[in-house]
Amino acid sequence: MTQQQSGQASADPTGQFGSRARSVLFILLATILFFSTFSIAGTQITLALAFLLWLVIALVSKRFRFAGTMLDLPIFLFIATSLAAAIFSDERYASILGLKNLLLASVVYLFTFNVRDRTEVRRLLIVLFLSGTASAVYGIVIYAMGHGDGGLGRTPGSFSIAMTFGGVMLVLCSLALGPAIGSSLQWRLRLPALSMVSIGLVALLLSFTRSSWVGMVAAAVVVFSILRKRWLIPLIGCMIVLYLVLPDALQQRVSTIWDPTYRTNIHRMQLFRGGVKIFYDYPVLGVGTRDLGELYRRYKPPEAVYIYGHMHNIFLQVAVTTGIVGLAAFCYLLISCFRLLIANLRLGLPPPDRAWVAGSIGALVGFIVNGLFEWNFGDAEVVTLFYIMLGMNCAIPRIHIRKCNSLL
Repeated sequence: MTQQQSGQASADPTGQFGSRARSVLFILLATILFFSTFSIAGTQITLALAFLLWLVIALVSKRFRFAGTMLDLPIFLFIATSLAAAIFSDERYASILGLKNLLLASVVYLFTFNVRDRTEVRRLLIVLFLSGTASAVYGIVIYAMGHGDGGLGRTPGSFSIAMTFGGVMLVLCSLALGPAIGSSLQWRLRLPALSMVSIGLVALLLSFTRSSWVGMVAAAVVVFSILRKRWLIPLIGCMIVLYLVLPDALQQRVSTIWDPTYRTNIHRMQLFRGGVKIFYDYPVLGVGTRDLGELYRRYKPPEAVYIYGHMHNIFLQVAVTTGIVGLAAFCYLLISCFRLLIANLRLGLPPPDRAWVAGSIGALVGFIVNGLFEWNFGDAEVVTLFYIMLGMNCAIPRIHIRKCNSLL
C-alpha cells in the first residue's frame, strides 16, 4: 500500500465497510422485489432488514441529510391529516391502529436513496419481472387445478383473495409493458418484461377481477400513447378480438362491468350512497382510519344487505375516514406522483429508462382506475409495489444529474 492509499484509508476508515454494506443493501432491495410479487411476509421481513442496514450505514458514515424529492410535502401532508383524523376520531385507538399501512410510505425513501445508477435500476427490474412471471405462472396453475375461489374458480395466486392477486398483476403488467414495447432495448431487459406482460395478463384474466381489468386497459392505452402511438388502433382491435374469443365465463364477467343490475355493482352503488351520508355528517376530518363496518350498518340504504368494512373506492374511503382535509391531501399526493413521472419523462432519458417511466405512468393510471372500485390503497401487497415504483422514479432524476455531471 502506498503512502497516499494509506492516508486515504485512514481518512476514510468506513470506506471498505460502506462499500460492502451497500452491496448487501442492494441484494436486500432485490430480495424485496423478489418477494413483493407473492409474499407480503417475506417482503416485510426483508424491508425491516434493509431499513436496519440503511440505519447502520447512516450511523457509521454519519450521513443523515438527504436531498429532498417532489413527494416529501405531499406524503407528509397525507400522513399528518390521517393522524389528525385518527386523534380526533370517536374511536381513537382503533383509528391509530388503522394508520399502520402508512408506514409503508417509507419504502419510497428506501429505494430513492439506495438505488445508485441505471445498471442497478435495470437489474432490479429484471428481478421484479422474473419474480412476477413466476407468481403469474403459479396463479395460472392454481386455476388449472381447480383450486380457485367461488363458482368462477378465481385464482388468488399466492395471496388470500383474488382481488389482491389481480391488483398485483395489474401493477406488474403495467410496469412491464413499457420495457416490453419500448424501442432500442436490449433483450436481457425486454425478454423478462415480455414474459411478465404475456403470462401476467393471462393470470390477470383468471383472477376475474373486473376493476383490475379496467385498470389494465387504461394503463395499456396510456403506455402505448407515450411509446407507440401508431399502435393504438391495432391495440383496440386486439382487445375487441380478445373479447370475442374469450371463454363464456370470462365474456359474461366482462359484460357485467357495465351492467347496473349486476349484484356487486348494486352493492357498490349502495356503498357509495351510504358513504356519502357518512361524509356529510363528518365532513372536515372524517370518522378516523378505522374499520367502517359498524358505522356503515347505521348509514346503509334500507335495501342494502351486505356490510363492508371499507368503501371499495379510494376517494370515497379517504373522504369518509379523513374528511375533506385528508381528501385534498390525498389528491395532492396523486397529482404530485403524476408531476414526478411526467418530469422524468421529459429528462431525455435513454430508451430503457424512458420505457420504465412510461410503464410507471401506466401503472399509476391503472392503480387509480382500479381504486375507483376497490380500496387498493389499503391493500399492503398492492400499495407496497406502488411505493417501490415511486421510490425508483424518485431516484431517476438524481441518477440522471449525476450521470450528466460525470460527462462534463
